[in-house]
Amino acid sequence: MNRTLPWLIALLGLPLPPPDPPARLALLPIELINLHKTPPDSSLAPRIQALASALQDRLQAACGYQLVAVDSTAWADADRGVGYIYDHPDVAAGLAAAVGADWVIIPRLNRATAWVADLQAHVVRVRDTALVSNRVVELKGLELGPELAARLEDRGAAWMADQLSQVIELAEHPNATPARRCPPNAP
Repeated sequence: MNRTLPWLIALLGLPLPPPDPPARLALLPIELINLHKTPPDSSLAPRIQALASALQDRLQAACGYQLVAVDSTAWADADRGVGYIYDHPDVAAGLAAAVGADWVIIPRLNRATAWVADLQAHVVRVRDTALVSNRVVELKGLELGPELAARLEDRGAAWMADQLSQVIELAEHPNATPARRCPPNAP
């Protein structure tokens, strides 16, 4: 909506139109892509789960999106191996369409070393299966101490949620100045 229109409507004493309902997002599980020659230590799996939970919480609470769950059995049946869903956004869009999502987020954690990993996510519009964007947030030190890992989980989720939100808002309202629904410094 044009920025001056609400002011004009308010000056005329007319009721404001209701805001657009929040987009419905399907957030798929974060898949680990180990690019390093050594396997990750046992602390990485719970950290990935904590990162996924932080991202889910951030998208709902700070960004105001409605998250819908993809059926885990349908997801497991559609997955043909490591990286398959990420490489086939049309399959992910089909899973998300089945639960009424507008968008599907396909995240993965690319582990280069114990020091360096990046959280990467495809943003797919479900109605036309368009891969709208691919966002990346670097996480240095996720496999190091628990205090650093906890901070990276929180900050990584905040930065990724902000990037995802900006992409979705711009795609949904291409002629408007996109609002930042959840800047990374928001609680």
